[in-house]
Amino acid sequence: MHAPHIPVNVWWIIAVGTTVLFLAVWLPMMPTSRAKAQIAMIPLFGIVFLTVLGKLRGHDFTKLLSIYSTVSVGLILGVIGRRADMLIAVKQGEDPLGTPASKAGPANKRLTIQLSVGFVVAFALWAWLNWG
Repeated sequence: MHAPHIPVNVWWIIAVGTTVLFLAVWLPMMPTSRAKAQIAMIPLFGIVFLTVLGKLRGHDFTKLLSIYSTVSVGLILGVIGRRADMLIAVKQGEDPLGTPASKAGPANKRLTIQLSVGFVVAFALWAWLNWG
């Protein structure tokens, strides 16, 4: 089965959609306004980073937008359904000594596994779309 050709204007729509979905999934999980502000900056940093990288390596916007969308999808798949674990992880990051290890260890393990699987699935989709 061959991958469909997706034009750059459709990639723009996909990138905007994945950004909105990323913010819709991640922002409600953050317990503090500081954490929410940090999460809200991730798409901006991603766009700046990929634009600079694209200029240095000579990639076109289609490739850059597909990479951006893939990372966004990986981050979304990696945390869906893990609100309680995310709250523990954020609390542990802000106050490492105040979070019991009995809670933080299993929560971090579940997040790590789900994020890893999310990125594998997202990369497999990206690879099929690019080399299908």
